[in-house]
Amino acid sequence: MSLVRKLLDYINKLRRDNGVPPVMYANSGAANYRVNYMFRENLFSHYDREGIHPIYYFTLTGNFYGAEESIGYAQSEGLYFKDGVSALNGAKRMIYDMVYNDQESNWGHRDSLLDPCFNYADVSVAWDSRRLFLDVMMMAVWTRWEMKPSWHNGRFRMKGTVKEMMPEGILIYWDEPNPSYISRPYYDFGRPLAGVLPDGYEYHGIKTITSSKWIMGEKVEVEFPLNLGVGVYTVLQLAKDRRGINWRPMTSKRVGECLILTYAFRNNRGL
Repeated sequence: MSLVRKLLDYINKLRRDNGVPPVMYANSGAANYRVNYMFRENLFSHYDREGIHPIYYFTLTGNFYGAEESIGYAQSEGLYFKDGVSALNGAKRMIYDMVYNDQESNWGHRDSLLDPCFNYADVSVAWDSRRLFLDVMMMAVWTRWEMKPSWHNGRFRMKGTVKEMMPEGILIYWDEPNPSYISRPYYDFGRPLAGVLPDGYEYHGIKTITSSKWIMGEKVEVEFPLNLGVGVYTVLQLAKDRRGINWRPMTSKRVGECLILTYAFRNNRGL
């Protein structure tokens, strides 16, 4: 059994111990990209050196679902990570600490690894004799896409079928990458830019974009105008989990509320 599969089994053991369903393995390409970037750059951060958050790379590697990243790092003065066995044990210790000793991160790793919204995970490690990097990309794969999410010529479009979840709304975030972000112990999507609703509805406290197409149920079909400036944009689709799974988040996460799409892209040209 591969190291990755053993780590996934270990994550599932911790999920079962905490009363949430296991996840399946998905080779998204994102965890491998991210862990090798950190290893190559010798940079332990959710952000790249420009200050771009990791979900941008989740989308860039061809993934159109909800996702959250957890990362770990260990360093040894001796030749500790000498083989796959020592790397496996080191990565398992990181994952254990993410779930049970995560106070310094305000339990964000813990709630990501245990969140029942996620039904898939991608895990990747990179190491040499003194350094071990870990990336866990938890994934909410609930949509079968007929038209994958895309932004083109000032319009955003997507169409698909959703299982188990009840889609509710769309939010758009904007961020201006900044190299100083690499020192953050967390990542976010920047500031809320707008929400999308059908004609006749409005958000309070945030700009409302009126969609030209709005089907939001088991079938999803959405189209709306989106004129952009320079920066990284993240389109979030929120949903209610209809499975009735109870768990105890220790962050601001709410039971039964899921992000089933985190679609991030970069625009380099102004309006």
